Amino acid sequence: MINTVNGPVSSEELGITYIHDHLFVIPNALPQYYDYTFDDVDKSVEEAVDFKNYGGKTIVDLTPINYGRNPIALESIAKKARINVCFVTGFHKEKFMPKWIDELSDQQIYDFLVGEITNGVSSHHLLPAAMKAGTSYKKITQREKRILQIEGIVQHDTHIPMITHCDKGTMAFEQLKILKAQGADLSHICLSHVDIMKDITYIEKICDTGASVSFDHVGRELSSHDQKRVQMLSELVRDGYENYICLAGDMGRKKYFLSYNGQPGLRYIITTLKDTLKSELGEEVFNKMIVDNPKRILSTD
Repeated sequence: MINTVNGPVSSEELGITYIHDHLFVIPNALPQYYDYTFDDVDKSVEEAVDFKNYGGKTIVDLTPINYGRNPIALESIAKKARINVCFVTGFHKEKFMPKWIDELSDQQIYDFLVGEITNGVSSHHLLPAAMKAGTSYKKITQREKRILQIEGIVQHDTHIPMITHCDKGTMAFEQLKILKAQGADLSHICLSHVDIMKDITYIEKICDTGASVSFDHVGRELSSHDQKRVQMLSELVRDGYENYICLAGDMGRKKYFLSYNGQPGLRYIITTLKDTLKSELGEEVFNKMIVDNPKRILSTD
């Protein structure tokens, strides 16, 4: 069973799943975060309904603690749009970590995370489906390393899947080394943003560890119809890595949502990009990336 804001569902009910996206986020009141702010439930519902109308069923909202996470708002969006919405426990990179974690011991942070995983979040006791961790661009700070170590132990003990933030695609191996040293199960870990590097060898070596990757920056190069990423995906499939790749949008900005008059919208992957990838790779492979692989990562049985 997979935890959603409207209760657990069977893995077979996930269907088309974006393993890394956003529906409700209030990161900061500063003007520079305006485009990253989704605080209008109705607009998020509108975008989610559009996603559903094109076959989408599940969105994993990767908004972590201290970045404007709001599981109750997600619960409302999921009910109104009639889709599955999952949320996460865990933390972002150092820039967005809460200061209060410095006042806690490793054991206290461990207990806090396990408490969210087992007892739920908010007065509604909503249960997270995964745990997030993040690192900075081309470095892992001491605070980030500490959280990765603690979360690695939490993952080992609770078996909760992990979806991490690799800033601009960097530090993937360093993350995995830390997590593995704590006993984390890499087969239930998905690394986000690594497609930004546009380096096939880098991605293949990540997959060789048993971890999965998220191609979640599609829809940014519309003038070329994501030609480079389509080529990368084709090469990865030819090299035998189709079971380690997930597709998502990470479209956590107003400029990407149709409901805010942006583009290409949550529908993009399962409409325009789907048509291209089906012609290149076939529908079975496309479905692996959008249905089967997210289901495997999120399932802990």
